[in-house]
Amino acid sequence: MKLLVVAATFPEIKPLLLSLGHSEAKEFSMKTLHYHQLSIDILITGVGLMHTAYFIGKALINNTYNLALQFGIAGSFRKDLALGVTVNVMEEVVADLGAEDKENFLDATELHLLPPDQFPYHAGKLLNTTQDSAYGVPALKKVKGISVNKVHGYQDSIDKIIKKYQPDIESMEGAAFFFACLMERVPCLQIRAISNYIEDRNKDRWNIPLAIDNLNKIALKIIHHLAKR
Repeated sequence: MKLLVVAATFPEIKPLLLSLGHSEAKEFSMKTLHYHQLSIDILITGVGLMHTAYFIGKALINNTYNLALQFGIAGSFRKDLALGVTVNVMEEVVADLGAEDKENFLDATELHLLPPDQFPYHAGKLLNTTQDSAYGVPALKKVKGISVNKVHGYQDSIDKIIKKYQPDIESMEGAAFFFACLMERVPCLQIRAISNYIEDRNKDRWNIPLAIDNLNKIALKIIHHLAKR
């Protein structure tokens, strides 16, 4: 079985790689490792939609994968998602692609720049229909994500984005991952752990170490499950 494991930064999946016997991975690069019968390409894309889209596209052109996995941390709009909890992202929207209209924001579908139901979109959203139960993670909370180039850290803009999209979490890479995988019809899962709440920016309230620890426990569980198949 051939897997693609994607992360924006090395620290987000460092514990996983250490568990698999590898100590490092460089940004903007891919390395291949073997674990039991699995061949795993580890891709560190760098942060953001642009870097993620380019490097995943390059990987999918040159390889055929049975499954693509994106692991990362995320901010949560919901206080009922505890810091450190790991979630399965089922839906993505690029939430800052569009135009300002005075105090309002019009996204690409509202501007008629993006047909809302043109593959791989459904009502302007990227939906993941991969069955998580086949990969050992059916118990994870399923959430809706938005992807942005500028993360939210000001209450006024936070209120507006919640009203517009009703998202659960926010990342800087998820939509690019979904778009590439859906276009190439590669089964995929986007697994994230909550590192912070999306509020007026205050990094003292974040818990990145806890999020990375819990994320990698789930990542290793998935890899072990696949290795036994």
